[in-house]
Amino acid sequence: MIQFNFNRFGKLARWSLTNDKRYYVKSFLQIFVVLLMIFLFLTYVMGKNGNDQHAYKTCCLTIMFMLGVTITLGPSMMFYSMEGKHDKQALMLLPASNFEKYLIRYASWIFLLPCYLLAFLGADVLQYVFNLILGHEHVTFVTSTLVDIFSRPFAEVPSKTILNSAIIVIAWIHSFYALGATFFRSRKFNWVLTTIAAILLGMLQAWFFPFEERTADVETMVSDLLIVDIVAACWIVLNFWLSYKLFCRTQVIGKYVNL
Repeated sequence: MIQFNFNRFGKLARWSLTNDKRYYVKSFLQIFVVLLMIFLFLTYVMGKNGNDQHAYKTCCLTIMFMLGVTITLGPSMMFYSMEGKHDKQALMLLPASNFEKYLIRYASWIFLLPCYLLAFLGADVLQYVFNLILGHEHVTFVTSTLVDIFSRPFAEVPSKTILNSAIIVIAWIHSFYALGATFFRSRKFNWVLTTIAAILLGMLQAWFFPFEERTADVETMVSDLLIVDIVAACWIVLNFWLSYKLFCRTQVIGKYVNL
């Protein structure tokens, strides 16, 4: 069987969205309620003390934090919508390649982003109407505050080294959660087990390769950074490759891990 076919993948995506519709609606409602409560609490409590701008900025920080967590831990949500072995049986029996099935499960967190966006906009409109009815001064939308924050020039631009390191670390953690989602059989708590594994791995790395501060010229730093990027990129690819291989070995009946 050809590993990837656009027509077949499109049918698989439609089947997945239809089958997981309840999960996406539930996720939308959960995020909508949580954001609405946070927005109302911050704008109502802080607004009474005259800290309207600070309250809306805090709401923006909440949104950015939630988005960052979703992107970083996204792969751990691969199997959240599968509530039993029958759902996994139905997935594995579909007329599609394992690669296509893996891609559609990985993309399940990407499908959540539009739901989160709609929940954010809905909660933002309701908090605006609520504060307007109560007669609060300086009532505005969280969305407008968010746009205003990103439209301003940042006072401090992070260096290329810091930005590069941040992207590499986030990408590695992202791939590590993809590996954990297919390694651990726990549908809801594989992110907890993966987090524990990442912490232990970090402790071992710090033990075997302790950090040593050193000064060097720019050329040496660039070459070291390039080597680190190559190693990290290979490790990220390895994590996704292992995740895919473990997905292909998924057992309908098993105990703790897919081995």
